[in-house]
Amino acid sequence: MNKFIFLISIFFIFSNNIQSKDFEYQQFLDDNKLIPVIKSNSDNTVDIIEFSSFSCSHCATFHNETLIELKESDVFKNVNYYVVDFPLNQAAFYASIIASCDNSVRPNYIDSVYENYDVWTKAETGEDIIDLLNSYGIQHGLGEDQLEACLKNEELQNGLLSRQVDSQNIFGIESTPTFIVGGEKVKGNRPASEFIKIIIKKLNK
Repeated sequence: MNKFIFLISIFFIFSNNIQSKDFEYQQFLDDNKLIPVIKSNSDNTVDIIEFSSFSCSHCATFHNETLIELKESDVFKNVNYYVVDFPLNQAAFYASIIASCDNSVRPNYIDSVYENYDVWTKAETGEDIIDLLNSYGIQHGLGEDQLEACLKNEELQNGLLSRQVDSQNIFGIESTPTFIVGGEKVKGNRPASEFIKIIIKKLNK
């Protein structure tokens, strides 16, 4: 694992603008067979797709603060919430592989990586980062053999990269976090109240 090498070169910018243009996103969900991290039981739903990188501090803030507020709101019961990996560096890509290893582990793994963001991102060595990212998967039920198999799975890794390219080409994703909320593109971590307004607008269409 210590020889795991991956290079990503992306122009990385943050913007706080909310764009009103609606994007066709359902085909993207279908083509990539994406499963919600949180699925609504309501008949009237809004899809939120988050494009995020595990190494992104703004993504961690969204998960550890904004998303918690959203979950406590009355409208979140109407939300299908998806997370699309958009890794911006080697460590984030490594974490994305583990997060994609088993859908039953994925929600808890995502939570653990972001909850422990200040721990693993400040680890002294690359070896320590790898050990910590592995441990979050194992503590949520990934077997060591299963973990090793996923880290060697080129089809899984190519799928992650292909989805990242599609995200750029289809939605113009340039930075993380970026969201598609019911077809509306939102750049950056916004206050929970702004997400709630968009959700309500989409539910009342």
